[in-house]
Amino acid sequence: MGNITMTVIFLAVYRCFGACAAIPIISSSSDESALLAFKATITQDPNNILQKNWTEGTPFCNWIGITCSHRHQRVKALNLSSKGLKGTIAKEVGNLSFLISLDISNNNFQGNIPDELGHLRRLRGLYMQLNELSGQIPESFGFLNRIQELFLYNNSLSGPIPPAIFNISSFQVIDLMYNFLRGSLPMDICHNLPNLESLNVSFNQLEGQIPASFSRCSEIKFLALTSNEFTGSIPGKLGNLSKLEQLYLAINNLTGELPSTIFNISALTILAAPYNMISGSLPMTFARKPRGLKYCIYL
Repeated sequence: MGNITMTVIFLAVYRCFGACAAIPIISSSSDESALLAFKATITQDPNNILQKNWTEGTPFCNWIGITCSHRHQRVKALNLSSKGLKGTIAKEVGNLSFLISLDISNNNFQGNIPDELGHLRRLRGLYMQLNELSGQIPESFGFLNRIQELFLYNNSLSGPIPPAIFNISSFQVIDLMYNFLRGSLPMDICHNLPNLESLNVSFNQLEGQIPASFSRCSEIKFLALTSNEFTGSIPGKLGNLSKLEQLYLAINNLTGELPSTIFNISALTILAAPYNMISGSLPMTFARKPRGLKYCIYL
């Protein structure tokens, strides 16, 4: 009986050991490897920041642009904004599993955004604006379930906006202005965006109708759809956006009448909708009431 008991215990321990051995060990060394891989894809570094400062044998938590967590000594922020860097984004950046903020804005990064960035499940802010990035916005961005701010404006991104990003309830700001994005916005775009405060997709090549479900983005203050190929009428339900301050609809193919409900938004200060085919006039009730609206062009 004793031998049987010992055999059972041995097998249990053996199986546990085998299972534990299969789990990859994640340590700070993986962060250093990811950063060095990022450095290796940089072709221009006019200030020699990475060349002189990002060197093996020195603690990477002391490297320029790196902020580490005190507890784990893992990279939680990478900020190399406005450093004149040129190159591509190494896929190994997706191994920085503790990363909360990634800012490489206002540089000269080229090529595609790696799908591996969708592995950064702790990420809250992604700032890649003012670069020369091309290709599509990765579908994997739909896995960034803690992200709050996404800035990709002033690049050369193309293709559709992945619908999955509009299902991330933590989003507060999405700015995709000045790209070559095509396709349409999901008709249920605001069903899962309770915290969205700002959406800017101006100066792209988006088409289709303006979703009436924008009315469910109850926290939105800034909505910009300028210079696309939107058609159809302006949804009257936009008048339900009580916190909306700025609405930009200019240079599209919109038709019908400008909904009078929009003028019920007391927070509205800017309404710009010229260069469409819409008609209508200011409602008399609007003209009689003092409002904060200071810029209104719609014919």
